[in-house]
Amino acid sequence: CAGVCTAMIPRAGLPFWRTFTAPFGRGRQPAVARQLVNEAGFEVGVTMSPEEADRLGLKPFGDGGAANESTPKRPKLYTHGPCASPAAAQFVVPCLGFEDAHEAERRRLAREALRRMRDMESLLPQEWVRKLEAEAQSFLSLPQPGLIPQPLRAGRTEGHLSFTAPWASDWLLKNELVLEVIAGYMNNNLAAGRTQEEQQWSLVQWLTSGAHLEWFELCGPKPGQLLETPPPGCSDVGTQDETGPFFGRISLIHTPPGAEPQKHHRDINFPGPAAQVTAQVALTPLEANNGPLAYVPGSHRMLTPGFEVVANPPLGSVVLYDSFCEHRGIEHHGHRDRYAMYYEFETRGVFSGYTATHFGPESESHMQAFRGFVDPELRAWVGRNVSLE
Repeated sequence: CAGVCTAMIPRAGLPFWRTFTAPFGRGRQPAVARQLVNEAGFEVGVTMSPEEADRLGLKPFGDGGAANESTPKRPKLYTHGPCASPAAAQFVVPCLGFEDAHEAERRRLAREALRRMRDMESLLPQEWVRKLEAEAQSFLSLPQPGLIPQPLRAGRTEGHLSFTAPWASDWLLKNELVLEVIAGYMNNNLAAGRTQEEQQWSLVQWLTSGAHLEWFELCGPKPGQLLETPPPGCSDVGTQDETGPFFGRISLIHTPPGAEPQKHHRDINFPGPAAQVTAQVALTPLEANNGPLAYVPGSHRMLTPGFEVVANPPLGSVVLYDSFCEHRGIEHHGHRDRYAMYYEFETRGVFSGYTATHFGPESESHMQAFRGFVDPELRAWVGRNVSLE
């Protein structure tokens, strides 16, 4: 498993506050002042106005944060385009015609994606995805009641989506192949009911045992208050009696021309791999130089291949990556704004640093609506006990 799989500003009328000083999640960096610790032992941010943050010299949550830069720069291998590399192509699963394929072919594609967490090329209708770019531009540029976009590292902006059309659509969020892969891959329930220190020691045991993903099947949730009521910054998906993946949250990210490259980072550090998976659906055609994501394949299992794979598949593709996989957004040398939709699947208790209202006072209600929309179909796949083999 490579850990990555590709299938093809203040707003008027809203209070504008930002969250600061979260150390983990999308490569965030702890600030030197006003840190808070939740009941699980994770450092979480504080909320303050941009003016106060400027006075204290603090950066927003998700901007310029912690990175894994201990290794030299790696060569880039591209999945598509004139610079496409056969070494990068191994992480791509062609999915054109999946909806019309017979059952045996669908299951074959699912097994292939499960084994390597690959890029699912041309999985969604390209003409439908193309229409979403204008919708994304309008959504992030116009005030949305109760929703507040937030700055991300390296000049990006992220905003939580509203539970409205076209975002709340079956074809976009309930793809059978995606849900089957998620159900079969995510088996890490270490975060459920455990403190940061307990998760850290469990990761040490995982590493010393050989860093195999099957190891996590031996560790279920830990009963107690942390399992019953996950603290702020930790995922509250599902219930204390349920394990496996649930829908997390969904957002849009805008990358403007001239955006600098991000540093290598992991979206989560605990509880390790197979606990959170992110799906990227590019709404602007991805090119080699317009800021696509680059991944270090195998890094979710602490492997170092010596190169990074830049996922730039055609429109209509879905890129799945383990949030514990080291990655970054590369530089945007193009001339057009780039938009992409991201949605996450996670197990209970995973610490990302996000609070329920991070993206505005109404973001929690929209998040819960999306979960109620996707989870019944996802949990049906979980109930089938989809295998990694």
